[in-house]
Amino acid sequence: MAAPLSRPILAGKLFPWPQKVTYRDLLEGNIPSGLYEIVHGEVVEMAPAGFLHGDWEGEIYFRLKELLKNKGWLAVGEVGIVISREPLTLRAADIVFVSREKSPERPKGYLETPPDLVVEIEGPGSGDLHPKLKDYFTFGVTRVLVVNPAEKTLALYTAEGRVSFHGAEEEIEVLPGVKLSLKDLA
Repeated sequence: MAAPLSRPILAGKLFPWPQKVTYRDLLEGNIPSGLYEIVHGEVVEMAPAGFLHGDWEGEIYFRLKELLKNKGWLAVGEVGIVISREPLTLRAADIVFVSREKSPERPKGYLETPPDLVVEIEGPGSGDLHPKLKDYFTFGVTRVLVVNPAEKTLALYTAEGRVSFHGAEEEIEVLPGVKLSLKDLA
């Protein structure tokens, strides 16, 4: 895992972070935009995704959009999920789906409703995803799909503690009635 940033560079200048970043800082916009997560109030930098990661993220998003139709809200691109307000833990997900049952209206801003599905794309720089998965399930996420484009594998984790691993040819049920396989993609 990357080390917390103590003085990030903003527009060529060092930006002094407070000792701990708070939920209030987040709401008041006192945190510059950039690629990072906040874990227990500490800013943790993230590297930009590579092309393969972005390509798979787009492919999976469009396939899920097609399959889910009007069942809820789907978003892509390091979607901020507020895992806890105190201490602030803000995770960035590659793709999220929130059902209309959980959120009748389209969410705005940082997501504070647990998604039904989170998709993470593994790749260079992903690091250990287990702390992130633990945060997702503690928050109330139902399922997390981890995609490894290099190995062409899927791993489906559930809130009940089950995990299943699948190859490129296998079709899996990522949500009730929603099946996906890597052969449909890229």
